[in-house]
Amino acid sequence: MSKKTSKAKKMLWIVLFFVAVCITAIIGCNWAVKAAADGRMYTDVSKTPERRVALLLGTSPIGRSGNPNQFFLRRIDATAKLYKAGKFSKLIISGANRPEEFNEPEEMKAALVRQGVPGSIMELDGEGFRTINSIVRAKDVYGADSILIISQEFHNERALFLAKHKGIEAVAFNAGNTSSRRWRHKMILRECLARVKATYEAMGL
Repeated sequence: MSKKTSKAKKMLWIVLFFVAVCITAIIGCNWAVKAAADGRMYTDVSKTPERRVALLLGTSPIGRSGNPNQFFLRRIDATAKLYKAGKFSKLIISGANRPEEFNEPEEMKAALVRQGVPGSIMELDGEGFRTINSIVRAKDVYGADSILIISQEFHNERALFLAKHKGIEAVAFNAGNTSSRRWRHKMILRECLARVKATYEAMGL
């Protein structure tokens, strides 16, 4: 066997080892996130536990295609239903405030007011650029150590995982998902990497 062939095989084994480590990390982080959320997510408004404070996780009103963002619309609908069912009395809306694009909390507030949710119960957090920011600030800035999180299922699992590791007692309501199969698949792939990052964030790395 030539030195060149031997070196190529060594590099191949290194690459395969690296790939195996990455796959193991993704699977392990996904399992940890799902385990942390087990039994703490709800889809039926009537069965959702009451909490004084709800945390609505932000997203932009318009998708990248230029059409209304279905994640946004579903979260607004879910939040309005939960409020009208008496599931919370104070709402923190946490999302990104990007002057050149959208102020997510302001957009969500306006949409909720149109559905009959009073603006007086809302706190707008424009520093929620990442999920962990929204979770940590709910406790450290707004004093909420027990919350009802509102977002889609894939997002809620990660948010509940972070909340658990940051000492926040939380449950979540799963808003409806997008009807676009392409976007669902895209979000699944994106979420796999986001969960690895969330694991490191929860560990304070």
